[in-house]
Amino acid sequence: MSLEGKIALITGAGGMRGVGRATALKLASLGADVAITDVRRQVDDLPPGEVRAEWQSIDSVAEEVRELGRNVLPIYADLSKPDEIEGLVAETVNHYGRLDIMVNNARAIIGRDKVPVTELEEEVWQHFLAINTTAVFLCTKHAGREMVRLGNGGRVVNIASNAGKQASADGAAYSASKFAVIGLTQASAMDLAPYGITVNAVCPGPINTDRMSYWERAQAAERGMTQEEFRAQIVAASSDRTPLGRIAEPEDVANLVAFLSGPDSELITGQSYNVNGGILFH
Repeated sequence: MSLEGKIALITGAGGMRGVGRATALKLASLGADVAITDVRRQVDDLPPGEVRAEWQSIDSVAEEVRELGRNVLPIYADLSKPDEIEGLVAETVNHYGRLDIMVNNARAIIGRDKVPVTELEEEVWQHFLAINTTAVFLCTKHAGREMVRLGNGGRVVNIASNAGKQASADGAAYSASKFAVIGLTQASAMDLAPYGITVNAVCPGPINTDRMSYWERAQAAERGMTQEEFRAQIVAASSDRTPLGRIAEPEDVANLVAFLSGPDSELITGQSYNVNGGILFH
């Protein structure tokens, strides 16, 4: 499979061990040039490993892409602001002259949502919908318009979640936002099919990333351990519950994104695929 000559825009791509970075590197390794975006985060919103490594978000990812011999355009943007979403799509098209692949990967930082629905703050609810759902809609809208205008077809891949198919306690905001992404995927697929643009979703279960979680930080502090030690316990317990014996790595998700972005998936649209080691069949 080759993505030579294709241009991809990937949101939420700044994490050192995240799906966005893995996706950017995977698509670049297949020949795509990329635009990558993330929000500028305060130190308190960064995982400890990134702070120690002095990781520089999408600037560090951009260096890795260049080492693969591909072009890269890093764009800092706040996806809670509609004008910045429209601007990053326009900047990508102005820079490269085209847009073939839109990967909606960014998500709200989890943790403050992990409470019963009766205790969920409306501000937290609105933030999750803004980043996890509305931003996906706006990226699809603006990227889709450019793909229609350019007339070359295209691919939209949304990162949803197991939680978008089966909810759990203390997860109202996250699950609602991800259920919505699956519905948006199906509706957008039908709207864009006449233009040769496919829209699909990838639904990971637990992933072995170090993206920030306020809940994990608080739980680690209560137990007198580091956030990374507590995270390692979660990964081990989740792996024990997974039929295939481990949870997903970012690259597992990126591999499916790459397939759905490529020529071999041209007749697949409106689908939502699990990447979870067998913990959920849906």
